Amino acid sequence: MTQEGVIKFQLDWHAGPVIACALQATLGHWRDVLHAHGLIGADPARYGGIGFGNVSCRCRGGFLITATQTGHLSTLAPEHFCQVTYWDIVHNRIRAEGPQPPSSEALSHAACYDAHPDICWVFHIHHPQLWRQAADLGFAATPPDAEYGTPAMALAVSELAGKAHLPLLIRMAGHEDGLIAAGHSGMDACTLLLNKVAEAQASSALRR
Repeated sequence: MTQEGVIKFQLDWHAGPVIACALQATLGHWRDVLHAHGLIGADPARYGGIGFGNVSCRCRGGFLITATQTGHLSTLAPEHFCQVTYWDIVHNRIRAEGPQPPSSEALSHAACYDAHPDICWVFHIHHPQLWRQAADLGFAATPPDAEYGTPAMALAVSELAGKAHLPLLIRMAGHEDGLIAAGHSGMDACTLLLNKVAEAQASSALRR
């Protein structure tokens, strides 16, 4: 698996002011909840210290997403969000605007929004136990050769998201410890994630 946190798509980023989106504070809330549970963050002992995890939500004109390499921050400010206004998954292109560039996983977020009209929130997290136990817990996985930040990963996510019931959880098999949760609301997606993390931890404890 390749290095985490590196933007692989063709990015047309227009640096600009803080994005005016009514859902920014709510998105920041859910991001900080996931960070408090260790599902988003940065750890010198993992992935070479590169930050991991990101969140997004639909907003007028595209979707709002956390900026690249903000995982180390315990809470985010408005300048830590970016709006993706255009994407082309097949040709690996993203157009975005805001104070900072978008997360390196923005293409997979876009794939979820394209695939299912009822998906309004997408959370990408990392959790080793949950990632390893995905099959046992009954949720789908992308192919192991589909790497993060690539059209192959985005297309695989799109295929799974398009036929799933919401909220959904997907194991990114080619992205170490990476998972995507998506739903109609942030509450739906976050609750599913935290419940599945608890199941994975309980299952691991029973095996000891």
